[in-house]
Amino acid sequence: MNRCLQTPEILQLICEQLPIDRHKDRGRLFAVALSCRALLEPGLDRLWYRIQSFIPLIANLPSDLWNIEYKVASNGPKNTTFSVLGLRRAITSVDLDRFMTYYAQRIREVEIYSLKSTFSPEAWQALQIATKWEHGALSPFAHTVVWPMTAAAQLGLSKEAVDQAFPYLSLFLGPRASCLHFEFGCDTPIHVASIRSAPNIPTAVKELELRVSGSHTTAFVCNYLKSFTWEYLEVLSVASLSADAVSHISALPRLTTLELWEQKKLPNHYRYDWPKDLDEPPAHLAAMSAMAFPSLGSLMIVGQPVSVEAFVQQLPPNNHLHTLKCTLKSDSGLGVDLESLLITIRLHCHVDRLRKVVIKGIPPTSIVGESIVARFDDGVNLNCIRDFTNLETLDINLPKTAVNLTEQDIIDISRSFPRLRKLRIDTDVHNSRLPLIDHEDLLNLIYDCAHLKKVGLRFDATRITGEEKAPKKYNKPTALEKLWVGDSPIYWPEGIAKFFEAHCPKLRGQNIILINLREKFSDTTPVMVYQQRWNMTKDLLHSSAVLAGL
Repeated sequence: MNRCLQTPEILQLICEQLPIDRHKDRGRLFAVALSCRALLEPGLDRLWYRIQSFIPLIANLPSDLWNIEYKVASNGPKNTTFSVLGLRRAITSVDLDRFMTYYAQRIREVEIYSLKSTFSPEAWQALQIATKWEHGALSPFAHTVVWPMTAAAQLGLSKEAVDQAFPYLSLFLGPRASCLHFEFGCDTPIHVASIRSAPNIPTAVKELELRVSGSHTTAFVCNYLKSFTWEYLEVLSVASLSADAVSHISALPRLTTLELWEQKKLPNHYRYDWPKDLDEPPAHLAAMSAMAFPSLGSLMIVGQPVSVEAFVQQLPPNNHLHTLKCTLKSDSGLGVDLESLLITIRLHCHVDRLRKVVIKGIPPTSIVGESIVARFDDGVNLNCIRDFTNLETLDINLPKTAVNLTEQDIIDISRSFPRLRKLRIDTDVHNSRLPLIDHEDLLNLIYDCAHLKKVGLRFDATRITGEEKAPKKYNKPTALEKLWVGDSPIYWPEGIAKFFEAHCPKLRGQNIILINLREKFSDTTPVMVYQQRWNMTKDLLHSSAVLAGL
């Protein structure tokens, strides 16, 4: 063996890079661990890094312990069975000795998904007795515990078996656990009691995700959060926060990331008037505590437009937010809601600190039709966010075209956002209106924004000949690597391929993304013809790249 490979630290680093997600991966890793003595320990460390079921524990306990009963899973596919391990005799510390000595201390992540085997209540209690009720005894060094013990998450078990297993998370939840993901029902008393009494959660946890089902989920989660100080919490992911819970969470000194995936409307909601409120900020902005959300850098929020906007209005204008991702749930066009949200973002986010803005919509349950009468210049004005000069990502895509960029918008974007790396607007929806920008506007944008690598725009590509020159002040190609074209009209694939080869040499055919049409169209309708032409363009670029590599 090479002398370098005899260094334990190097072998450890090599094994840490080996995949462990699939069953095949773990089989290969086991073979690596057994290939030579030097790889045994680092290989076993990697193999036991994450456990996703109780099988590793069961396999290392004496087989004469168990009385195995097979039951039908009431939640999963028909005739799906699972095994319940009951006791034939008492579990002793000697029975656990092999597992505790060689394997338990290697576990760093406990992620219990898709169980097909579990223990009876008697067996769970025997494990607690054998480990002397020590919290985290079965994985004392685990830093991540994912415990999705609900009928919806564990389709391979019955609800009774899931509820019986839930309280014994304490066997895996030790003092070093800092990343906790729980899924439970707040209407199930044993779930609630287990979460409230679980040790170490409020003291050392840095990342907390609570997925709660039931009739009063927001009330339960908010009351639970308000019960502790959470002084080390850095990442919080919950469905929704009430106004008083927002007040409590806003005081957390280390909270850097907040995710809300079903935010409900808060009582205080302001309708701002731009640019009037920018020139004369409303009084409540000055009255907001400058100490609220002192470390918050990333906010991801999903909800109805008014709920999303109301939550953003809880941020003091001097905050440190650098990433804002909003997902708006609505079957309407969202144009008015988007404009109001953009004004709120301008008034509640620091112009020098915000780097990433993503505003998208959830596709409606039914196709949203267009108005029969439409103005060619209908759209949302982006001028209110032009002061965010350090913006690196601007991504706005809603169920209906809501921005409708103009030539002046492209000029303003180039001037206002010189650091832009990703711009994606209006490429997720089919619209009958012709784009107001063309290939010349696209050229000016990608040349003026030197860092721009990802672009998504609806633009008129029908007049591209392939002979277009770069703007006079530029003498080298652009950095563009990925392009979303939406339903952009196109005539001549060969000319467009030449256009991209000349101006975007890093752009590959597979990185041109077309619109995902939810509607069914005939192959002869214009939008389908456009898609066929774009696919031809992609094929031409791919062929050119292959030939260039030969």
